[in-house]
Amino acid sequence: MKKPVEHLERVDPASLWASESGDFIPWLAMRENLCRLGDALGLDLEPVAREVMVGRFRADLVCRDRDSGARVVIEARLGHSDHAHLGQLLTYGVGLQGNIAVWLATAFHDEHRAVLDRLNEWDGSAMRCFAVELRTWSIGGSPAAPQFTVIAGPRDRSGPCAGAGRARLPGAVAALEDLEDTPLKVRRLNSGLSMRQLAKSVGISSSHLARIETGKRQGSPATLAAIERALDMPPGALARPEGERCAIDREAGDERRTEA
Repeated sequence: MKKPVEHLERVDPASLWASESGDFIPWLAMRENLCRLGDALGLDLEPVAREVMVGRFRADLVCRDRDSGARVVIEARLGHSDHAHLGQLLTYGVGLQGNIAVWLATAFHDEHRAVLDRLNEWDGSAMRCFAVELRTWSIGGSPAAPQFTVIAGPRDRSGPCAGAGRARLPGAVAALEDLEDTPLKVRRLNSGLSMRQLAKSVGISSSHLARIETGKRQGSPATLAAIERALDMPPGALARPEGERCAIDREAGDERRTEA
């Protein structure tokens, strides 16, 4: 008996995620989904931060390429490319000193692809630009599966990732660097939780959680244990060395006053 052959059915991504910032970006920031995007780009992506402030604006997602250390700025749109998101991609890429800028959309106009192609042709460019088309498919009523296709990018993917003479927004870059190399931050992003969601489950403010993630505060033993439970981490994974206990004990009172 021959097995039935099903047909691919294209699914509108907008029907899968209600919003870009609230639904799609948290999904994309999960490790398995970043791996799929990274495979298309030839990068080994790990999340650094979501919704990073760039002056008065907010970048969707910032990642790092594990192999080269390049900073990757991702701008997403659940729809056709448009002028607004092109401007946002360039603003965030420059403002955060990104080495690679990735524009993700469900379809691209030729005019927008041409802009990225021209930018990639400039010699000595400090930032490489990619356009990635997102399509989602279903087979015989199965759950939808994503497909990432690079439709614009630098001809030489092995070129330098950094360059001199870039415009700088020191405040934005300093804020981003505070978030880098923090295992707690990466663990939260891989779990698909926003700062607000994790803070609520732990019982502290989002601002206090941010200080713990960036290392500006240590967090009391009770707070760290609550974070470990919320992120399904082994008990004691966030514990501090014995010599730091005094400072931590003082913070326990600070946390209670913050939440009062």
